[in-house]
This record gives sequence, structure tokens and C-alpha cells, in this order.
Amino acid sequence: MNLSEIHFPQTIPELLTLISREKNIQLIGGATTFGYLQPTRYLSFPNTIAITSRIPELHAIHKTERMISYGAACTLSELEHVYPFEHPQSASLLRTVATSAVRNVATIGGHLMYDCSFLSLWPLFACLDAELEFRAASQSHIKNIWYLVDENGRHCTAGNELLARIRIPLLSIDHIYIKRIGGNIFPGGVGAHLVSLTSVDRRSINFFRLVLAGARAFRDFEAEQRIISASHPLSPKIAQTVLHMYAESLRKTNFWNADLILPLIGQVLEDLQR
Repeated sequence: MNLSEIHFPQTIPELLTLISREKNIQLIGGATTFGYLQPTRYLSFPNTIAITSRIPELHAIHKTERMISYGAACTLSELEHVYPFEHPQSASLLRTVATSAVRNVATIGGHLMYDCSFLSLWPLFACLDAELEFRAASQSHIKNIWYLVDENGRHCTAGNELLARIRIPLLSIDHIYIKRIGGNIFPGGVGAHLVSLTSVDRRSINFFRLVLAGARAFRDFEAEQRIISASHPLSPKIAQTVLHMYAESLRKTNFWNADLILPLIGQVLEDLQR
């Protein structure tokens, strides 16, 4: 059994220095997937481990008039009473993640960055156009959450960068649709979630997103644009056109069952016609 050197950095610069210095370092936030990633029943640890729980910046939640920002080490339980989990449907989705004991330690950063599949909250944050702030030793930059999706719709890694914060705009959500599809979501089941968000301003749809994510992620940007600026309630003609667009794009992906997904998208569009 190997012995690991464990570090408890107090600041992000201190953590980044460790990352740049150590070639094989394991970052531990909530560690809810750590055991699952072990290849055998005998635990194997890297030579260097860094625990992020003592870095205040990674736990802070900031809110302005237009934006809310979470530290990547915020636990899922800490998000229960803040946007967007003030909405009953979003709160219900959050409660489907494991158990309350797990949510007390699982971090939002680890949840979004889990690279074996897209977990339960990922499509919700993707619908909200979440921005991810990554830090490196000499710079920081912000990327859209779709940066984590490769050309085949699979989750891809962000290299040696550190995810420090997650930012989402504060939107007035008028219609929200969340549907769980298939079997177990975590960790690595065959299920997925379909999430759609819509905002209406003066009887006109000014925001619409629909994301499907599980083993792979799916979004049709052109279909969304066809709905944005349309009048509300949505006309049957536009709804039918959009449903046809989704049918075509789903069949082109080859990794989603269009016959299963299209009726669910139809339900989203029917809701916008009321």
C-alpha cells in the first residue's frame, strides 16, 4: 500500500502552485465519486492529494442584480435555497441527486465536471447558459459550459485547469419542464434528463432552451432560435415546424431514440401553446 502526501491549501494560488509542481495530484472536493473510480476493492491513492475544503473562495456564493456565482466547492445542499433551486421543479431535481447525506458533501464543481457522463443537474445548468471560470497558474478565463462537450456529444475534460466558479444569469423563468428518462442516473447509468426553460415578455418568447443529457448531451440551436421572438401562446404552425426540426436533428445524431424523445419535446411545445 502506498502512502500519499496530503495537502490542505488555504488559497487558490497555493492550490495552483501545488498543481503546477506535482505531476500526479488528486484534487478532493466532496469525493463522492472517488470510490466508484477505484478499479478494485483495494483502494489506490496517488502520491499527492490536495483537499480543497479549506479554501474560502471555492465555497462563496455571490449574487448581483443580474448574476449568481457559486464557488466550485459549494455543496449541493448549500444550493437548496438559492436560484435556480427556488423553483419547485428545480428543487425536486436537486433532491433526486443521491441522498441528503451525499448532497451535504458533494460539490457542484465535481457534479458538473464528472467526465464519465452528464449528471442530473448538468442539463439544467446548460439551459441556463452557465459560465465556468477556470484558473491556471498564470491566467484565468471563462468558458461556456458547452466547452465540456466534444463533437460526439460526450463529456470531455478541461485539462489541468482548475474550475473555480460557476456563473449563471438570473432569469425570470415562466415555463420549466424537467423529465427523467430511462434508468439510474448516477454513477454511469443509462438514463438521462430532458430540461427546458422558457421566459415570456409581453406575450413574446424571449428565451428558450431545451437540453437533453445523460451519456451524451444534445441541443438544437436552430430549433431554439425558431421559437425565440415568436408570440406566446406558441402557434400550432411554429410548434409543428420546431418539432420537425428536432426530429431531423435527433436522427442525425444517431445516439438518441427519436421515437422516445420527440413525444417529450412535443409536451414542451404543447405547454407553450396554452
